[in-house]
Amino acid sequence: MDKLPIDIDLNALLVHCADLGASRIQIQTDQPVEIRVHGRNSEVTEDRLGNHWVQHALRQMYGSETGTSVLTKGETVDLSYTIWPDKTKPRYSFRINAVAATIGAERGINMTIRPLASNPRPLSEQNIEPRLREALEGDNGGYLICGATGSGKTTLIGGINRDRLENPDCHCNIVEGSAPLEILYDLVERKNATISQSEIPRQIKSFAEFIRAAVRQEPTDIVVGECREPETMEAAIQAMISGHRLISSIHTFDPPSTIRRIEALCPSDQRDSLTIAFVENVRLIVNQRLLPSTDGTRTPIREFLPITRAFRNKLLDAPRNRWPTLTREAVEEHGQTYLQSITQALNEKRITEDVASQARDVVM
Repeated sequence: MDKLPIDIDLNALLVHCADLGASRIQIQTDQPVEIRVHGRNSEVTEDRLGNHWVQHALRQMYGSETGTSVLTKGETVDLSYTIWPDKTKPRYSFRINAVAATIGAERGINMTIRPLASNPRPLSEQNIEPRLREALEGDNGGYLICGATGSGKTTLIGGINRDRLENPDCHCNIVEGSAPLEILYDLVERKNATISQSEIPRQIKSFAEFIRAAVRQEPTDIVVGECREPETMEAAIQAMISGHRLISSIHTFDPPSTIRRIEALCPSDQRDSLTIAFVENVRLIVNQRLLPSTDGTRTPIREFLPITRAFRNKLLDAPRNRWPTLTREAVEEHGQTYLQSITQALNEKRITEDVASQARDVVM
């Protein structure tokens, strides 16, 4: 791969990396730009970037000169950035996370940039299992899409929302609050459906305020981008119990760890009531991983559990420390395990036997 000069324009650099299929772009003071494509890292610039270039890039994406001053206060920058100067050409969208960093003996900036799809990838291209598609068709309650960073959670959520927007029989009104927005839907052909998206805290100051505003908009679906702190978890559960369909994501490995994580994220003074409310209203837990595929890209494997009334009652009748064990048993009896998903991917020749063997070692 030919490397770019270090004085390249920021937008040109990001577009080039996105066109290469990068899932991650790292821009760091006094380091070359590095990208990750289908799980493999490589450098794309000839030399290291100076601190002035990195600071200028952050200010440009932040939209003001105060971008770098935020980092000096010990805060992080988490935002979205779009390149679309010519509406007749493709649009490029990115999610940026910037932090102050120590580079050798000096202070600098580290930015992790993730290219986002201009148009959500349809479910038909995401190897969705028929049982999972069926479980996604409920009208209310919580639908959680979980996994590690880079496991395709956002892609799956985008496909789910696109499927509902394009379905002429769905008649959905989707309201999303995310920090930041990762997928845009203005290019999706909507049929009897609407969607409204707000970025937290740029456009609405908190997730609690977002939920309060959302329920006044007569939504059918509420999307909370990611639950990563108590405030967001509480907002997501409030959306579940409001009688709407809630979809959100959490960084967890499997359904039992999702149950543990949700309990830990609930504010301590409301933990009992919120965890019970969660169990009474959750409808589906999906955990996803990506494996190297035979076509040189990556393919998903999934562990999922549709939540039935019988299982919900079983949880509510059991001590809370038993919930993860009961969840594991339910996945094996009524859901789909990672091992089953690995076998399916192998039978469909999406992965090799070597990849399947390594993946089994990880999930067992």
